[in-house]
Amino acid sequence: MGNSELHIRTAYHAQVTINHMQKLFETGPDIWKQLNGLSKRQCRLIISAVNYHSLMQPNRELLYRIYMGEDWQYPRLTDTSTLNGSLTKDAGLKPMIEFKARSVSKPKTAFTPHYFDLHHQIVDWNERYILLTPDDATDMTVKSRHLSSRLPMRNQIYNYCEFHFPLLFDQIRELLRKIREKASYKDIRVYHPESINELFAHKAIHHPYQPVEPSQPDSSAPKAVIIAMHWLQPGGAERWAMETVALARKAGFLPIVITNNDSHQPWIVSKDLDDALVINLTFPAQESIGDVPLLRALFEQYNIRGVMIHHNQWMYDRLWWIKRYYPSTFIVDSLHILEYHDRGGYPNQSVSRDPYIDLHHVISPQLQNWLVNRHGIAEEKVVMAPLVGLTADQMHPRYKDRVQRGVFHVAFVGRMTRQKRPEAFINVARTLERHHPGCFRFIMHGSGDMDSEVSKLLKKYGLDNAVERRDVSRPVSETYDWADALLVTSINEGITLTTIEAISQGMPVLSADVGSQSTLVPSQGLLPRQSLELVRQADRSLRRMDDSEEDRRRLWEVELERLQEFSRKESADSFFTRMLGEWAK
Repeated sequence: MGNSELHIRTAYHAQVTINHMQKLFETGPDIWKQLNGLSKRQCRLIISAVNYHSLMQPNRELLYRIYMGEDWQYPRLTDTSTLNGSLTKDAGLKPMIEFKARSVSKPKTAFTPHYFDLHHQIVDWNERYILLTPDDATDMTVKSRHLSSRLPMRNQIYNYCEFHFPLLFDQIRELLRKIREKASYKDIRVYHPESINELFAHKAIHHPYQPVEPSQPDSSAPKAVIIAMHWLQPGGAERWAMETVALARKAGFLPIVITNNDSHQPWIVSKDLDDALVINLTFPAQESIGDVPLLRALFEQYNIRGVMIHHNQWMYDRLWWIKRYYPSTFIVDSLHILEYHDRGGYPNQSVSRDPYIDLHHVISPQLQNWLVNRHGIAEEKVVMAPLVGLTADQMHPRYKDRVQRGVFHVAFVGRMTRQKRPEAFINVARTLERHHPGCFRFIMHGSGDMDSEVSKLLKKYGLDNAVERRDVSRPVSETYDWADALLVTSINEGITLTTIEAISQGMPVLSADVGSQSTLVPSQGLLPRQSLELVRQADRSLRRMDDSEEDRRRLWEVELERLQEFSRKESADSFFTRMLGEWAK
């Protein structure tokens, strides 16, 4: 399975799809027969968990107890509950699978067998308790559990206003967004981890201050690249991150994928992750002040040429460690959207960690301007490479005629989350259906933590027959084939992949004037950011396109011209291919 001695050495060699992933452990043959009773996602989550514990406890044999949780939980793979069984054994659950696995991880420095929670040492009994979730679990099933419990009064008031007066309530949110937008332009302090370590060193009783000087890998160590992702589920940043996994493999690297957000990780089954080393972190994971044992284990065994960050806070917080001990490692982050909470969101983290980052990749002129002109990042450290060509051919599109005479079809494509503002789209549908019943049809394609709120609003407004819901199991291409126009109602964006895809599919786009959407969408296709005015303008614009095919086509032609001009810039795919080629030398 390659030239690395870290690959699994097992007597069982059946061609099972789960065995495509890298493994840093060895076990008996019966385990794979047991795992065949689970789904591919669940099996790969187990492998991810065992890989992590094998890295943290090299050469040890551990007993793994695998439990099935509820759909309102998230998988627990690496946190303290996997050490003490607080969410599994202590909760009265019975393991459905048990097996022993011996780590074949070969780091060069010593790894402590001691673990700590916030206040006490955790006794390590050589057992790990791994919690999986059913395949039908979603972010919504997790959220529903919390919604069923009694919320604080302020949350109840907020939810009441959001459900009963979504457009008026958004005027308050718009004021808050403007305040946060101004805050994002203020100076950002540089992150200094050394002072944080010193502070905790004086206070820490529970986590002894034990900095460890890591060793360098052997010259024969396999070449690898770390891809630090938010999670393994649908999203624009995630689609690009998965593309970089494929590009790294094509350049001859082992992709090491690390995620840091709770998720059911549906994309872990992707073929892009075949032969990758995948670590899905769940928190609180174990670290000592001044040491990052997971990274230490990886850097000592692999020749890691670079790190690519895709919205991963855990990695941002540990870049100082990489640059201190492995300064030649090239670090690049990809930024997609300027967020207005936390004074800029991930771009804020990017600026504060700039001393440890070699290159900032941005996908829009807005982000380039924000980094260089607003926050003084060196211009040569910022590269604007758009995500054109990632999911569509934008250079040879054909205009798409109306799908059906007498009915105009409008699509929403995106996650059902607050950022995408699905309630604004629903209110556009409500307005058009009220004044022009039967003349417009709508489709909402996507899933997310607002699925329940979307369903309730559609029922409240009597739109179940006018608006069709499609989840992520359906190909987005079917929705584009069905639509006459795409409506982007997001509160905030960079440049959406859906805008590029829709124009490439031959249809015009109406979009809220947010982020860098104006790069592709001209003034006649832009809508006010505030919800009430957005709905009014969208109503007028869609009626005009319905009445005049010439107007609809003219908008698409202007957008296509802008997209093709934008596409003449070097694409992210092309730039990263060149960059990885340099790393491979």
